[in-house]
Amino acid sequence: MLKKSGNCPTNSFSALQEKALDLIGSQGSGLFQSELRRLLSIDSSKCSKMVGKMLSSGLIYREKVPASSTYLIKLTRPIQEICVQEISFDKPARHNIDSYLTEIYLLYLVRGISC
Repeated sequence: MLKKSGNCPTNSFSALQEKALDLIGSQGSGLFQSELRRLLSIDSSKCSKMVGKMLSSGLIYREKVPASSTYLIKLTRPIQEICVQEISFDKPARHNIDSYLTEIYLLYLVRGISC
């Protein structure tokens, strides 16, 4: 299971991607990308995008299987070392959006800015 300790950075991490990392980590020898797609019940396009994001984040690596069109996916480090909030896979974090909207609203009120 992924770590949820307080010393991890606070970025978003989708439940689907967390489940994918748990599935990959539960297989010592790795997991075929096609099997990951089947276990998560998602289409191949969505699986490829998710795997691509995890690859670019350095959480996994994949090996081309000879005489096949699929990849064997493995974690770059043990699952216990990966924080749930370590990497943001989704859109950038919007944790400051309320303060930005408040500031814009105050400018609107104070300066009489109209659209």
